[in-house]
Amino acid sequence: MFSVHKFVLCAGVVAIISVLEAGLVFAGWETGAKVGFDTNVSRSISGGESDEYLLGYAAYNREPSGETRLDWSFSAVGEAAAYASLNDLDYAAITFSPGLVYFYRPGWTFTVAPFLQAKGGRDSNQSAIAFGGKLLARQKHPSDFYLGEYYAYTDSRANSDTFSFTEHALGVFLGRNWTRTFYTELGYEFARGDSFRSVGTSPSAPGGMQPMFSTAFGTEVVRERVDRNAVGVSAGIDWTKSIFSAAGYTFTNRRGDLGSSGSHAGFLGVGYRY
Repeated sequence: MFSVHKFVLCAGVVAIISVLEAGLVFAGWETGAKVGFDTNVSRSISGGESDEYLLGYAAYNREPSGETRLDWSFSAVGEAAAYASLNDLDYAAITFSPGLVYFYRPGWTFTVAPFLQAKGGRDSNQSAIAFGGKLLARQKHPSDFYLGEYYAYTDSRANSDTFSFTEHALGVFLGRNWTRTFYTELGYEFARGDSFRSVGTSPSAPGGMQPMFSTAFGTEVVRERVDRNAVGVSAGIDWTKSIFSAAGYTFTNRRGDLGSSGSHAGFLGVGYRY
């Protein structure tokens, strides 16, 4: 067991120090808010419960200049979300991620970026420290199209083992900048790893799974190994140099020994760059 609140404070101090060291070149602050929904927040194998949320965030980003083949990036994001019905899902989190970027040729980049996140929730069972990394390749193509491929690893250690997980993910996305201010993007991700799943009040969990009653969902939950497939679409527009908005939709399917569970999720957001 660990103290997430103490770690959040330490992570915040480290992030602030890193931000101050990053300098002002190719760097900037951003704040924003999102409203969203998820039709199966409990990852139930038999229907699930839908909920909506409001999320606010503040972020700092340092982008590579592109003046040298090898450069670095840095991001620090603080966010908090409140749910309309399942208030125990309310949380606050801080994430920071340094990155190393290699410019292979104009428009082609390779990025290696580890990350560290501390998350504290109203439901203390789901409070967690997560770490991992991402390998990203991105290429610009004619007619303002761009393509990206990535691999990501996540190790999340929650107060309750049921909500802890490790995951390996592979993804690809294709987008187009229709104008200097408007883009659309289509993405697909396959992942294999652990996931909590709600199974009702009288589960018959196979394979020696140990169910735990979750006060957040009001039902028994278990952790099992699943394959996850997700398909998403998104779009964004810059209204001015500072004000922008974005929207997205994702369908996710999880399949494990307990069966399949699907969910539809979407968001609409607005932000301001300083």
